[in-house]
Amino acid sequence: MSGLPEVTQVNAKVVADSVNEAGNRLTTMVVTLPRSALAELNTHRAFSRNSASSRAVPVQRMIEYVQRSPYVPRAFSVNQPGMNAHEFIEPDSPQWADVLAWWTQSVETALCQARAGLELGVHKQEVNRILEPFLMHTVVISSTEWDNFFDQRLATDDAGAPLAYLPIYDAAAAMKDALAGSAPRAVAEGDWHTPFITTDERNVLDPEQVRAVAAARSARVSYFTPTGDRVIGAGPSLVADLRLCERLLSPGEGSAPHLSPFEHVATPATPGSGNFTGWRQWRADVEASRSSQEP
Repeated sequence: MSGLPEVTQVNAKVVADSVNEAGNRLTTMVVTLPRSALAELNTHRAFSRNSASSRAVPVQRMIEYVQRSPYVPRAFSVNQPGMNAHEFIEPDSPQWADVLAWWTQSVETALCQARAGLELGVHKQEVNRILEPFLMHTVVISSTEWDNFFDQRLATDDAGAPLAYLPIYDAAAAMKDALAGSAPRAVAEGDWHTPFITTDERNVLDPEQVRAVAAARSARVSYFTPTGDRVIGAGPSLVADLRLCERLLSPGEGSAPHLSPFEHVATPATPGSGNFTGWRQWRADVEASRSSQEP
């Protein structure tokens, strides 16, 4: 990393948007936000989520991410009592250059310590934690309920300053804009909400394969770029996606199935399942099938 880095943008992109005959809307979006805001996002149980793991990504790849594009806040909170910040140091503030230099030095220190841990042979699940404050993080989120999240995370004080931690406020603002700018597709009873599936793929795959590929791609968060993009055609093949779906369901002896990606695939139903209103997650069908096969 050379010079002072630029402020990092938080973004959200809708990848599937469906509405059933009863008017229940199910939306899946890819959100790229600071890793430091992930814990606050995860408190919202209305969301089905899949995201990258610091235990899974090689240290060298994490180092390259931070070197190339470290997370830089758009503003730094001014120190004061209490948990809510009402004043901020922004790019046009007199203190900005000094605070940004402090942040940049912190990035360099973290990179140095991560390299040292790598040389010592420390596992990535330990070393990568040092880099987390300076990483962006991509999350796949599906939900039928968004209002409570927006009400909490976009609240402001009398002067209009965010009451939430600024990165989660920015993520919520990006998510609300993405939702408002998307037009849902009408999905009839018996049809399915299937994220990451192109029109061409929907035409050539049978319905079971479409669901399998959608679940697999929801699990493949590691194939997103640091900015949250997934380039169609640049990732694994359809055959690889189908095989991944099989591994999620049957990971092998001694391992439990990984069923959270199956929550993003859903069909209209009343009253719904899991954390969805008006939609039954594919996960519910998978779990019911597995239960019926148990001795």
